[in-house]
Amino acid sequence: MAVLATILTILATAREGDARLYPPNQATAVTVYLVDNGFHTDMALPSSALAGSVSGRAAALTSAKPWMLVGYGDRRFFIEQGPIAGRLADGLRALFMPGNPAVLRFDGLAASPDHLYANGVMAVRISPTSLKQIVQRIDASLANDKSGAPIPVTAPPEADSRFFAATSPFSLIHLCNHWTGELLNAAGMPTMPVLDTVPAGLKLDARLHGGG
Repeated sequence: MAVLATILTILATAREGDARLYPPNQATAVTVYLVDNGFHTDMALPSSALAGSVSGRAAALTSAKPWMLVGYGDRRFFIEQGPIAGRLADGLRALFMPGNPAVLRFDGLAASPDHLYANGVMAVRISPTSLKQIVQRIDASLANDKSGAPIPVTAPPEADSRFFAATSPFSLIHLCNHWTGELLNAAGMPTMPVLDTVPAGLKLDARLHGGG
């Protein structure tokens, strides 16, 4: 019964895609990448795709490198460094306390992630219009100041990496992997948020819908 209930929940909460956007015409498709470290996912896209957007302003403050890795997370847990074992209590707070402030992390990459990492990289082919939709979704996730600029968040200095305030709170029902799934859905891909809770589920979701 538990398995059946899980399957029904996955199906009941599924998000429809947009057939006008996805799947793409392979002759004109571009590639973005899902990158995971086992529990967290980011999306990598060409920095040039961010030009002229709020995301582009954040990227320009971060790095001049040609690829940008963008991810979402709890403001305190995502920024703080140190062994995970010593931060378990804070991790539980991020999962189960409501209304946790969140951030987006931008990381400049010298090349596409398939050339940089041996594992944890999945290529997804999308249309140029879908890429614009992803950028708009990232823009919507960035909190802005009165001038419309992204709001940097103080963090330990790290080359080609910066954090910016996000609009939506972090919790168990809106994790980093859910957010990455929302980018795929913005690109027109049908998604199943319950499946997207963990990186393996998110990548399975993408494969089931023609990605990878």
